[in-house]
Amino acid sequence: MELRGRGAASPQNPIKSPLTHKSCAWWRYEIQEWRRSGKSKRWVTIEEGTSEMPFVLDDGTGQCLVDPRGAEVVAPTTDIWCGDSRYPGVRLPEATGVLGWLEAQLVTPPYRYIERRLESGRYLCAIGAFRTGGGVRSFDADAAAGALLHDWKNDQPGLLARFDTNHDGVIGAAEWESARAAAAAQVSAQHLAAPIAPSSSVLAAPGDGRPFLLTATDRDALARRFRLQAAASLGLFLAATTAVALLLKAV
Repeated sequence: MELRGRGAASPQNPIKSPLTHKSCAWWRYEIQEWRRSGKSKRWVTIEEGTSEMPFVLDDGTGQCLVDPRGAEVVAPTTDIWCGDSRYPGVRLPEATGVLGWLEAQLVTPPYRYIERRLESGRYLCAIGAFRTGGGVRSFDADAAAGALLHDWKNDQPGLLARFDTNHDGVIGAAEWESARAAAAAQVSAQHLAAPIAPSSSVLAAPGDGRPFLLTATDRDALARRFRLQAAASLGLFLAATTAVALLLKAV
């Protein structure tokens, strides 16, 4: 089923992106490290994550809850910037998008951050399986993650065993950020697995292999995108077939 409307986090379930801390409906991030191996230099992804929190799609006549797990998301907003530590903290990117990418190529600092978002209030096209019988559950993600972190702090041996990556007996700033991210992911997963009240409708991944798409691109542009992908795949197939035929002929 196809739905169109404006996407946003529900008031009960605020969503903030993990690197820029901006309010949004959905996010995906990567943290990359600049590594050298002999003469080879390249960016290596050392951490990544994708939002699994449900958000609301409002078409003007009603609201539908969207469960983004398993979706192919075409996010129009991308921030790319660099820094000297594994986590950027609360500092917002100074150069984003193409400028951030150019900075990363010229300066080559130790870390690069990539964050993609579906901004709140953005007009979206969603294609997936529609079902009724689910509503938005009231959930304070920050409070739940904080409570879980408090429990982990009370178990210092377990906390150190899990997050003390440099084995110095102390949870440093970067290690604490890893613990915070793990707590947020755990409480979000638990929240999504809990039963929801039968008060509204849900768009989610089909169970039969059909596509599940979330995009801020209109339907015509999306159709053009898939036509181009199909044409590119066909071109590669024909090129490979021709190459095999020429190789067999030469033999």
